[in-house]
This record gives sequence, structure tokens and C-alpha cells, in this order.
Amino acid sequence: MKPNWMALLYLAALGAGFVMAVALASMVALTRLVSWLTGSSVPMLDRWLLGTGILVLGILPWPGIVTLARAILRPGKREEFRVESAPVGEAAIVLTALDEERAIEQIVQDFVSTSGVGSVIVVDNGSRDRTRERAASAGARVVLEERRGYGHACIRALGEGLRSGHSIVILCEADGTFRGEDVEKFTAYLRNADLVIGSRTHGALLNGNSQLNSFLTLGNVFVAKLLQFRYWNWKTGGTVRLTDVGCTYRGIRAEALRQILPGLRVGGNHFGPHMVMAALECGLRVVEVPVTFWERIGTSKGGNASWRKAFLLGLFMIWHILTYRTPRRLQMPARDIGIYPVPSGTGQEFIVDGPEVASARVLYERRT
Repeated sequence: MKPNWMALLYLAALGAGFVMAVALASMVALTRLVSWLTGSSVPMLDRWLLGTGILVLGILPWPGIVTLARAILRPGKREEFRVESAPVGEAAIVLTALDEERAIEQIVQDFVSTSGVGSVIVVDNGSRDRTRERAASAGARVVLEERRGYGHACIRALGEGLRSGHSIVILCEADGTFRGEDVEKFTAYLRNADLVIGSRTHGALLNGNSQLNSFLTLGNVFVAKLLQFRYWNWKTGGTVRLTDVGCTYRGIRAEALRQILPGLRVGGNHFGPHMVMAALECGLRVVEVPVTFWERIGTSKGGNASWRKAFLLGLFMIWHILTYRTPRRLQMPARDIGIYPVPSGTGQEFIVDGPEVASARVLYERRT
């Protein structure tokens, strides 16, 4: 799936024009107020405001209006698209954790006891408390990822889930904000989709004492719609519908994960939209499902920790959505790559899917 750059540029032009018109109108009002209060002559900006108004209201909207009218008057659809259904087996639950000793036992036990779960793996990102010990005692397999960063932990977790041999991998956090009861939602939709993203922006499923306030909710929806607009299609209204870009809770089929894992390279907190774009660029079927969201146990370390961190993370996500380019290694089918890197703290590990390790290694090195 290729991004719709024309739609993104058009949206950027509309946004810039609107901001310019608002700024000029505010300056005109301010200069007139100063002139009235002081009785002095202040340069007026009426001509600038008029010109900007004509541009924003009289010219820029028309390309969108014409395109929308064409979609209404000459409706189309994707005749070649076919809904596919495939069985799903047991899931590997992979949990990222950093200093979560207060929550980890409860969360692991919750997922272990959930129907349809084959194994639970905890990827510890360098905890300084007893997270690893308590996770192991609760029944999880514990893996250490020494490279700090939310994205690094997620990539390692997805790789470990793929190594487990289960047909689907479900990524989650070990902070108590998600529940095992939502696993069945992911497995249900993964019968028809390749990647299922959780959404925490549905008020009926949002616990009142959770971290998600109005600022975080609106910010997630805004950035999600920007990502959706990147892949806009007038025939379907967009390849994907999104309302949340920061939700860790997501499930993916193993064969789809093999395809996108080589191209996942963001180690920071903006990993969420990065994974979605990698999947869409590979032509995978991505859908979103609402999940419950609960009070966090312990201290937040990510974008939810403060208003400032959330705002900066939102800017990082917006920039990444606007500038993301498909890695060359994702431009060929996974079966042709033959090798899937799984980053770790001690070196590069490989999952080989080919007749010979040596030939697979050469293929991977050529692609990178």
C-alpha cells in the first residue's frame, strides 16, 4: 500500500492556510485595539487578511470539493479486493516491562489463565527491581533486552513471540492497564486480518481512573486520523480506520510478523504508528478493535507520564508519519528475504527461513 502524498500535501496546505488566516485576523484585531486605546496610527493588515481569506476560503477548498463530488457522483469500489478467512491457533503473549514488580505477577497470571493463550513471555528492558524474578515465578518466560527504549523492547518481544512457534503474537504491557479478557477480540478479528490494533479511545470501555484524559484522547485521535489520511483512498474512505496510535495492545499473525519484522527499527516511544505503517506498506490487512483500559499500577515512564512528554511524543509521531519511507528490505516478499533479524542486547540473532543459513545471511546483508 503506497501512501497518498497528494492528500497529505493538500491537508498540509489547508492547515497552513487556516493557521495563517487566524494569525492575521488576530493581528488585525490587536492593531485596531491598540489604535483605539492609544489614539495613534497603527499599520493595518486588512489587505493581507483579505488575500489570505480568499486563498483559504475561495481557492484551497475547491480541489477537495471537486474530488469529493466526483466520489459521490461517480462512486467506485475495489473490485479486486476479497475478504479472506484463516484459522488461528493459540497465541503467544509478549509483555514489555520496566520496573513493574508491583503489577507483573498479577498480569502474567491473568494472561496465563486466559483461554487461547499458549505461552507468556516477558521482555524486561533493564528493570532495577524484582520484575524478572516475579514474572518467572508467575509462569512467564523472561528475556532481557539491554537496549533501553520502548520500541527496542517491543521489537524484541515480537521476535521472541515469533520464535515461540505460535500462529499469532499478541503484544501488551505489564503495567496493569490491559486485561487478558480482551485476547478473544484479537483472535476473532485475526481470522480476517493480519494485524489488529487495540484502541483505548472508546469512552464506554475507558475506566475512570485510567491515565487517558481528554488531552491524551484527543491527541491520539488526531494523530491516528493523520496516519489514516496518509493512506487515504476515495473509493473506500481509507485503507484503515484508526482512533488510537499509542496503544501497545495489538495482535498479529505469525506470517505477517515475519514479513514486517526486518523493517521495524524505531527504538523510541513512537514505535506504535511505525509498526502500523510498516504493515500497511507491505499490503497487510490492518483493523482496529476497542479494548478496555484500566488504572495503571506503578509509575508511568512513557508519554502518559506528563503533559509535556505526551505533547513531545505527539510531535515525534506526526513527524514520523509525514517522513516515513519503506525500507528496501520490506519491498520484497518475506519468503524471498529468507531471514528475519531479531535484535537483542547481546548481538544480532536470526530466524532463518531458507535451505541454508549462509545463503540466507547473504540475502539479508544485500537487502540492508
